Amino acid sequence: MSSNNLHSISGKNPGEPDAAEAIAAYLAKTRFEDLPATVVDAAKASILDTLGCVLAGTPCDDVIAIRKVAIAWGGSASSTLIGSGGVKVPAASAVLGNGAAIHQFDFDDTHDVAVMHPSSASLMPALAVAEQIGHVDGKAIITAVALSNDLSSRIGLATRGHMWKHPWFRAPVIGLFGATAAAAKIMNASALQHVHALGLTLPQVSGTWASLHHKGSSVRSIRDGLAYRNGVLAAELAMAGIRGDGEVFDGPYGFYQAFFRGDYSRAELLEGLGQRYETERISLKPWPCIRHLHTALTATLGLVIQHDIAFGDIKEVMLGLGHVNVDRCRPVAIGSVPENHIDLAGNMHFAVAAAIRHRGIPLALYHDTQLADEVITTAMPKVRWAYDAALDGHTFEASRVEIMLNNGQHYSAHCAIALGHPDNAMPAEQRIGKFIDCALAAAKPLGKPQAMQIVDAVARLDQLDTIEPLMRLLA
Repeated sequence: MSSNNLHSISGKNPGEPDAAEAIAAYLAKTRFEDLPATVVDAAKASILDTLGCVLAGTPCDDVIAIRKVAIAWGGSASSTLIGSGGVKVPAASAVLGNGAAIHQFDFDDTHDVAVMHPSSASLMPALAVAEQIGHVDGKAIITAVALSNDLSSRIGLATRGHMWKHPWFRAPVIGLFGATAAAAKIMNASALQHVHALGLTLPQVSGTWASLHHKGSSVRSIRDGLAYRNGVLAAELAMAGIRGDGEVFDGPYGFYQAFFRGDYSRAELLEGLGQRYETERISLKPWPCIRHLHTALTATLGLVIQHDIAFGDIKEVMLGLGHVNVDRCRPVAIGSVPENHIDLAGNMHFAVAAAIRHRGIPLALYHDTQLADEVITTAMPKVRWAYDAALDGHTFEASRVEIMLNNGQHYSAHCAIALGHPDNAMPAEQRIGKFIDCALAAAKPLGKPQAMQIVDAVARLDQLDTIEPLMRLLA
């Protein structure tokens, strides 16, 4: 296929510069003062949420093992391994060790349309590089996260066609560009340096659906560390004068042609840069499980709480699900946790059963074999499902729920927008409660007073002259 034909597919006219150039100019010129207050607030909410996810992941065996490897590599002790008691390693190693913890329970934020996890990509590179440089203020962190989250969300939004039609796992494949952008922004990169950083990202992009389809793999839960440390590398090399590949997004060998067969919308990627921030459209998860399950959980728990339904009063829960969610209703073996906790976080049957048993999904379920097995044996038999073609969706599908009680009463609900979406947002007290629960679940548990100090520090992040006080609280 000729280069001209490829340009026609992409929507880029011959002679136009690659989208990377417009993106790089936007990244270089945008300052904290340019960000609308709503974008700043959204970035802060995602920062706190992501820090909680890191803390919650620190007790997991894979995270402990990866951190031992990172420490053994040595190097400058510049950047904090969160929740380690103050251990510091080089910036890229910190991103590996902290990033590996974020997705252990699939609790990290999402863009429900772009279908990826923006803050998992942006925050760890921003913090690690800021500590390595030293004396970086909170406004710089907010700006880097806000711009990175906007960029990675736009890259996802620009892809067309069904996500399952491609072999690539969208989160790390797309998020790596966000990780690079965040790191380079903290380094105060020029537009040209941003271009080269993105060009140095392209040859490092990787990540397939293999870890989702081969149960027992660690890759799905540690992928953010594996991928996003390379964002630091790309940014550092660009700042050192290393030149990256050209035509990063639109070219015949660029991202969209190589990974998505050229099926994308250039307008979705570029229109409204600096005016429309997808950072504001990011969802925070109320429950630790894959986002696909959240419409069913929103409907189920909405009924349980509204009607004060006790677990013992429930005879049956009937789910109406589209084709994507039906595929997530699978048997669960006794003793599935803790070793296979990330696989369990993608199971609709288990999640709804846990929700009716505990009025939520406690993190302890993924650590405590006895607690999880009790859900499997006593609650899962009450949950049934049926396929409903009317609920078929592109990615995150609507769900119907009917709860039948032992006394013959029936309650039903339909949910199209899950709790945590910007149009169905969690209240502030629920978001803070999630962070406290995550902090209490850390390898070195943080008591509520210290957790609330972190909550306050993030709320005042734009007032901090340096992020060092926040990092000491997270150490």
